[in-house]
Amino acid sequence: MSAVMDLSLDGPNVFDSMPSDLYHSDPAPEPSLSSGIAKILVTQSPLHALYASPRLNPTYRAEESSQFDRGSAAHALLLEGEDRMVECAFNDWRTNAAKEMRDQARIEGKLPLLSKHVGSVRAMVQIAKDALMASELKIDIADCFAERTVIWKDGIWRRARFDLQHRTRAIVLDYKSTENADPLAFSRQIITMGYDIQAAHYSDAYRAAWSKEPQFVFLVQEREAPYACSLIGVDPMLHELGQQKIDLAALLWERCIATGKWPGYSNRIAWASAPAWALESFEMRRSMSE
Repeated sequence: MSAVMDLSLDGPNVFDSMPSDLYHSDPAPEPSLSSGIAKILVTQSPLHALYASPRLNPTYRAEESSQFDRGSAAHALLLEGEDRMVECAFNDWRTNAAKEMRDQARIEGKLPLLSKHVGSVRAMVQIAKDALMASELKIDIADCFAERTVIWKDGIWRRARFDLQHRTRAIVLDYKSTENADPLAFSRQIITMGYDIQAAHYSDAYRAAWSKEPQFVFLVQEREAPYACSLIGVDPMLHELGQQKIDLAALLWERCIATGKWPGYSNRIAWASAPAWALESFEMRRSMSE
């Protein structure tokens, strides 16, 4: 259950060291809209958003990975540092001793890593730091707040958690690990993964807290050697699309909270249409058969 906090209604509430578990439990005075919930509202339905809310779904359970992959481990190490890492001298998590050490580390809020992954995760983190310093942004992670939380009321309660926020410049960075960090490849994922919604939501949070528009950039890194990185921004048209989506999500959230009704998919028939590529492909195949 969430530990509900007594927050200011007059202005944004900013936290530099809120525990991850507390943030994800949704500690706002009322159920709040996050970018993850917003994505579900827009791409699925309010019913799905209800089930994904730790405040509204009494059976909600946060997903726990059986083990940290290098991407999620690098994410935690990059943002939270060495003090959270616990090296576990096992080849895998199959033995009872390995499971006990892993589970105890998690209970203590630590990051359990198999010995064989420690070196590669440290390499990922260093390469990511170097990529930021060598980029046109020239950012030293030491000059950033890590996992800074903003909770604010904008008609409804909303919350956001920045991976990295520069201390003196209006820049917000979000770290993503992926199979392919090529800018063209990652750009294709932005809409399908709902990252445009995240960019707009985080920009709203920054404006609410500091009354200025931030530069929002994805730091994207491959999970396999050589752990290459790229920096991806969101252009004005894509940002506007994300803004329209987050505005729709906020409208749906406010309506559902007020009425207590969380509809699923429409009960009207949805008509599937043939995409242009399918028609072209069939015409080509038919011409080859003649």
